[in-house]
Parts: sequence; structure tokens; C-alpha cells
Amino acid sequence: MAPALKTCVSCEKQFLVKFRFQIERRGSEMVYFCSQACRQEQTEQQGQVRCSSCDKAFVPTYAFQQATVDGRQVHYCSMACRTPAVQDYRQRRTHSERGPMRIAVLNQKGGTGKTTTTVALGSGLALAGHRVLIIDVDSQGHVAISLGVEGKHTLYHLMVEERPLSQSVINARPNLDVLVGDDTLASAEIFLARKNEGRDKLLRKVLHENHDYDFILLDCGPSLSLLNMNALTFADHLIVPVSCDFLSLVGVKQVMKTLKNVNQVLLHPISIMGILPTFYDMRNNISDESIKTLKGYFHDKVLPPIRVNTRLKEAPQHRQSIFEYAPDSRGASDYQKVVDWVVREHQRRAQATA
Repeated sequence: MAPALKTCVSCEKQFLVKFRFQIERRGSEMVYFCSQACRQEQTEQQGQVRCSSCDKAFVPTYAFQQATVDGRQVHYCSMACRTPAVQDYRQRRTHSERGPMRIAVLNQKGGTGKTTTTVALGSGLALAGHRVLIIDVDSQGHVAISLGVEGKHTLYHLMVEERPLSQSVINARPNLDVLVGDDTLASAEIFLARKNEGRDKLLRKVLHENHDYDFILLDCGPSLSLLNMNALTFADHLIVPVSCDFLSLVGVKQVMKTLKNVNQVLLHPISIMGILPTFYDMRNNISDESIKTLKGYFHDKVLPPIRVNTRLKEAPQHRQSIFEYAPDSRGASDYQKVVDWVVREHQRRAQATA
């Protein structure tokens, strides 16, 4: 007896079932699709999507059920389907991507020493012989001011005008290049807001093949902007400067929420590399209490604190890093410990992936 023809639930065409995707159970009934196009059309008409793991049709309800992988949107019906996919994606990223250590310096609260930390860390790594790029993600442009350099091109020219990185950076010191920031970054923010897809990962797209540096540092502004989200999805590691006061601890909680969003929704495995207490004053109880609180949350990720130091405040005025302006100061000594720690982390991770 010849197999019975089935009727497509979407276009009502009569056809012979040959593939598993042409059959779907809905409650106690079976429905049939003559093609993938009809199957997808029927799914979309019902406001449903297909699970990228098990191919089940469902209506997305929770944030975790949608993600972006390699620039395309995917869906998962449950955490059981999502978790293996996320782990596989992260493993592929770990083994396939080599190149510079990409570190974002971020705290959504202002006045915590982000630019001071970025400039000091970048300068110290360059003095140690490493090739370093600093990208200023803040329209205030304090990185260029601190180092006494001027540039005509910013992230706007890379992301909007697709200008090559090599033609946009300026050399600030031996081994140290800078991509400056200025008010054109406000236009870049508008450009990103108007994009329908891929606006959170555009920076990674335009810089993904760059391996000319040992370290790329991103000085982020004190906000949760689209540019900062691009910085977080480009970076693999995060350093959070935290001034030793109560309000900065609140800022750390905001950063943790942002990281959770980047990891779960955008499927980008960025991790906290270090929490850096800044403006530490041993004469104030709040400084010691702040560090104790941070260690209670982050344990060994809390770095030795940066003590209050007048030379750190004066260095930008003289357009010099702390290592140039006052190499024997407490500020230089404290930031040298951070530089040494980052170098050790870089070596340890390189050995782990070798």
C-alpha cells in the first residue's frame, strides 16, 4: 500500500512526508508541513520561535530565552537547552581566539579613578616592554589630556566611517598607542541607537582581527551607554576601580548587574579580573570598612589599594603618567603593583591556553 499523502497545515498542499521536521505534535494531534518555509511561517504567525537546541516551537517569555551568537539571534525554550549551548560557545571562544588581553576599566559611578587607572596601567605595561593600545570610550577625552597628545580620529571613525585602526591611533609613548575620545562619540552613540541588529557588538566586529598589541585597555565613561556595552562585549576582562566610600560600593552592584546582562543575554563571557580600591586613606575608618566589604564579596580579586596621593592628581596637569611625573611617589608604587599583577595574570592565562 502506498504511503498516505498529508496536508500542509500552512499552505494546504498535499505531500508525502519524508523528513522529521515535517511532523509536529500539537497536544493530542499531529500537524504536517510540506517545507521548512511553511513551518517557519506558521511558527511566526503564532508569535512563536524555534529553540536553537531542541527545535521546539515556543513563545519567548523570559530574557534568557533570547541571545545573540556570532551576530545572529537565537532562542532557547529552557535553561536546560541554553546552558550546554552557552558552555559550548564559551569553549569555542576560549580555544579559537588568541591575541591581546582586552581589559575594560569601568565603574558606572563617576570619580572612582577610571582614567587615572587606565593611563597608569597602560603606561606601566608599555614601560615593561609590552605593546599597548588605550581606547578612550568617554567623550570627555581625558586619556589624551592626561598624556598630552591630540588625535583627529575616535571610535566614531572606526564604527561609523569604518576607518582602519592603524590610521586612527596616535603614538603617545614608546610601545603605547591611543585612540582618543571627544564629542564625536555622542554621534557614535546616536548611530548605534539607530541600528536594528548587532549594535552591542559592533566594536568587536571592527576590531576582531587586530592582534598587533599585547594589551588593549578601554577607558569607559560613567554610564551604561551603548558605547560602554560595546566595550564590555569587546573586552574579555574587567577591572573595576572603587573609591573607598559607601556610594562607590553601590556602583559596584550596578556593574555586577550589567555583567550579568552581558553574559546571559549577549552570550559574551566577560569576567571580573580585579576590583581596585582607590582613594584609600588609612586615617579614615570608611576606607578599611570599604575594603573589608569588597573582600567579603570578591575575595582574592580585590587588589592592593591605591592610596590617596597628591602626585596622582598633579600628573595630568603636566601631561605625564605617574611613572614619568613622580616615579618615586606612593602613587607610582601602588600602580606598579597593579601593573605587575596584570602581567602575571597575562602570563598565567597564556600558559593555560598554550
